[in-house]
Amino acid sequence: MSIAVDTQGNFGDYLNDPQRKISEERLYEICKAGKREKTCRYIGLTGGGFACVKNSPMQDAIDKLVKEGKFTATSDNCGGLGESDS
Repeated sequence: MSIAVDTQGNFGDYLNDPQRKISEERLYEICKAGKREKTCRYIGLTGGGFACVKNSPMQDAIDKLVKEGKFTATSDNCGGLGESDS
């Protein structure tokens, strides 16, 4: 199964937005990386590190996969980085 997302268009802007970069501290404290179902589902891996993809074109695709039981990381731990920081 695959999901198509245009990473060359606007989505690339989201991934490269410095306001969406997840610090190492935030990755473990808030995003709960490595905590299986407690891990935030919106962690994206980029060439520059981890980025928050919540409030991006990828959010709907991720939410769909979670509903279908295809994601281990199922939490939604905050308002997201970028458009609505928390």
